[in-house]
Amino acid sequence: MRPARYPYGPHPAQYGELWLPGRAAVTTVVIVHGGFWRARYDLSLGRPLAADLVQRGYAVWNLEYRRVGAGGGWPATFEDIAAGIDLLADLPVSTSRIAAIGHSAGGHLAA
Repeated sequence: MRPARYPYGPHPAQYGELWLPGRAAVTTVVIVHGGFWRARYDLSLGRPLAADLVQRGYAVWNLEYRRVGAGGGWPATFEDIAAGIDLLADLPVSTSRIAAIGHSAGGHLAA
């Protein structure tokens, strides 16, 4: 199963991977990866969780963002998360129920 990639801005790190289950999903889960805010960590950290969630019937938006050392920092990183989530309104997913989860720095951003 391969996700579709959608950009939400012009920077190479402003995109997300949309994972869709074989049937219509009721809930869309946004994954925000962690990685100590550093550029060397990326959304590949969220792929195992995305694969598991999509097999359980969830639509998954695995979100990348600019990190410190790669154009990120305050407020750019926060703005990226907001813009990435806003793009969900234009994607082929239900937005009636959205859950956001994150690990480490991604947990801060998801909250």
